[in-house]
Amino acid sequence: MGVEQKPSKLLVLSVDRDDDIGVKAKVETPVIGKDNCIEAAKKLAIADPEEADANAIFAAVKQYNELLNKNYECEVAIIAGSHEGGIVADQKLKAELMSLISKFDVNGVILVSDGYEDRDILPIIMSAIPIVSVRRVVIKHSERVEESYAVLGRYIRMLFTDSRYSKFSLGIPGLLLMAIGLLSIFNLLQIAIQVISIVLGIVLIVLGFDLTKYIILIGRMRRISSYIRFFSTIATIMVISVAFYQGYSSSMGKETIPLFLSSFIEKSLPLIWVGFSIYLGYSLIFHWVRKSIKIWRDILAFIILFSLYMPFLEFSRILINPGQSPFNLILQLLLGLIITSIVAIVAFRDIHSHKKTGDES
Repeated sequence: MGVEQKPSKLLVLSVDRDDDIGVKAKVETPVIGKDNCIEAAKKLAIADPEEADANAIFAAVKQYNELLNKNYECEVAIIAGSHEGGIVADQKLKAELMSLISKFDVNGVILVSDGYEDRDILPIIMSAIPIVSVRRVVIKHSERVEESYAVLGRYIRMLFTDSRYSKFSLGIPGLLLMAIGLLSIFNLLQIAIQVISIVLGIVLIVLGFDLTKYIILIGRMRRISSYIRFFSTIATIMVISVAFYQGYSSSMGKETIPLFLSSFIEKSLPLIWVGFSIYLGYSLIFHWVRKSIKIWRDILAFIILFSLYMPFLEFSRILINPGQSPFNLILQLLLGLIITSIVAIVAFRDIHSHKKTGDES
């Protein structure tokens, strides 16, 4: 009959992946020791009484006391990631965990968490040290309807105040509304609704049928992806060629160069826009499945293409009627410049954060 062996030293660990303890309570991590952990939990509870991470820290201290009473050699600590989430948070968690392991020479971890992000945290810890046990802290709520509404309201507020969620709950709907509004100014509301419906339909189909894994697989198979690139290039050339042919044919016989150019632009521009959109669409999907920051280049190209469509049409009208006021042309160009600048700023921030993360790693 074997004898149960206890690990020589355990680390009772509370993990705050989104760094609420740093953002809300201004506590630097890692936090080591019973008294320091209790003080950190108090600060977090005072800063946000509804914060689940504070309860998880108190639960870690309780687990630490129970282990001491059973004569285990152990230590309790708190580590935190980053409010940005993703790889930035995971790298910070890993770095703080490795510093604790080297400092205390522990060979086992007892993870105490609220269970919300266990699937993201567990692989990070298990890659560095064995996990002896996991203790999940479930916050007790009253079953009364009023408190249920209060909890629901808290999560709804998070959709609007937390930057991790607001980009989806506010940012994307804002872009769609702006696109519909701008197109309606130029009497293209019906086209806007059709285009947006098609785009949203494609996105929902891809997500609903879990087609992303197949798209990623195609992206990794260079030979297949090269065929798709070849197809999109040929399709683009064909569509643009037809556009130039139709534009040239409709412009033949025009007495003056302005009339020729105006007719050519008005007839060929829609198909030229479609042709470039086919190629840019392939490029955007290709960079998206590879999670490449070059996707911003494709997005900016789409924005520029979209922003120049109406100014080109307005330009063709001015060629026919030189006395027409250029106000609409100037307004359209200014709106295009504003939209392009906003997207460029967002792209710069995202690319800069990726480069900063790469430098830190």
